[in-house]
Amino acid sequence: MLDAVAGPREGTTPLASHLIAAFSVGAVVFIACLFGILTRPMGSLAAFWPANALLLGMMVRGPRFANFGGWLGAFLGYIAADISTGGNIGITIWLTVANMAGAITGYLLFSLRTESDRKLRRPLSVLFLFGICATAALVAAFVGGGAARVLFGRDFLTGLEFWFVTELVNSLVILPAILTFPVVPQNWSFTIGASPAKIARKAAPAVALLASVIMGVVVGGPGAVAFAVPALLWCALSYSVFVTAVLTLVFCSWLLVAVSSGLIDLKMQGDVLRDISSLRLGIALMALAPLTAASINSARMDLMRQLAHSANHDELTGILNRRAVLERAAERLASSSTGTPQVTVLMLDIDYFKQVNDRHGHMVGDDVLIAFTRVVSGELRPDDLFGRMGGEEFVVVLFQLSPEEALAVAERLRQAVSRMTVGAEGGDIRVTVSIGLAARSGAGLELLLGMADQALYRAKAGGRDNTAVFR
Repeated sequence: MLDAVAGPREGTTPLASHLIAAFSVGAVVFIACLFGILTRPMGSLAAFWPANALLLGMMVRGPRFANFGGWLGAFLGYIAADISTGGNIGITIWLTVANMAGAITGYLLFSLRTESDRKLRRPLSVLFLFGICATAALVAAFVGGGAARVLFGRDFLTGLEFWFVTELVNSLVILPAILTFPVVPQNWSFTIGASPAKIARKAAPAVALLASVIMGVVVGGPGAVAFAVPALLWCALSYSVFVTAVLTLVFCSWLLVAVSSGLIDLKMQGDVLRDISSLRLGIALMALAPLTAASINSARMDLMRQLAHSANHDELTGILNRRAVLERAAERLASSSTGTPQVTVLMLDIDYFKQVNDRHGHMVGDDVLIAFTRVVSGELRPDDLFGRMGGEEFVVVLFQLSPEEALAVAERLRQAVSRMTVGAEGGDIRVTVSIGLAARSGAGLELLLGMADQALYRAKAGGRDNTAVFR
């Protein structure tokens, strides 16, 4: 299923959804077409045409736009932009049908891919992106290529080639930035309070890219188009897929403008139209390199995060495992700038948990463990540590609380668990918890764990469903 980033809100009527989609998509396409028309030489096709890539990206990221109203709005946006700038109605409809055919083809092909592929988060994602963009560009070129004879007196094959290459480079340059645009804003907090050296290291790849652009203008020649490749690859290994896509978009757009304006002289000779197509195809293929590197790096980082999570979290409940909770508690103690902080350890044991497994089965027992961790987590502060020691035994490490405050937390946890119910065949299950509390200023973590364990033993011996404090 395509991921909805924006679009008509849930609960709107079908007519309202179509009208909102028509207006939104039509406005975007109209503005993008006007921009592209400004780059259209007299009697030729546009040199830079972002409308199709924007339309496709809008439909893929916001599938609520992809209704009849949205597609109709796009069609009218194309028509309105061309007619308002003096276009011939017959040619305008022809070119619009070609543009729409390519966008619809791309949308249908993207709908067959997974969300990870659409967001370029797998090693093969860029290959799928290239295949989809190439297919969509070929469909659009096949439908509209014949316009080349009307517009600039060239044969169908020349028009097919020119349209295909232009559409491909526009899609590969613009679409990745739209597909990878983060729903949640990215974290740029590294600049707040960061050292100048850290900021310099973070900015170095982007600075290198800027330097390579300047060098291309100064040196010129055919090789200037490739000067930025090492810097783009460095950016891909240093930044997110989205940032890499944006930098690639900016660079490739700059390159197209710089070459067409003569700022970078490639000394092209022969068939100008063929040379332009070759240049654009080269830029399109060059854009794949940083995107592929960023996609592979993103997949590697995701895998490393998954491995780190698996190593530090209990597989069933998702909370910290024994090793991780002890390590993090020790790190907090070691990094404290206020001397030895007040630490409280709570040992929690679900009462008669074996009877739950014996009577209802281990799957219900797992449900109880999951519900228990959810209830306890909801009663703790964000800075408190909560982990599973094994079986039905858990530990909570509290910082900077007095013994009285820690006891109040333990009682709140116990009461919350006693109110908890878990659905099972034959009726809801209720459980209770016994808690052992140890709080002693200056005591080491291992010592506190031992004391809390002894207190837990007394709580269970005292009838369970109570809290015992180590004295």
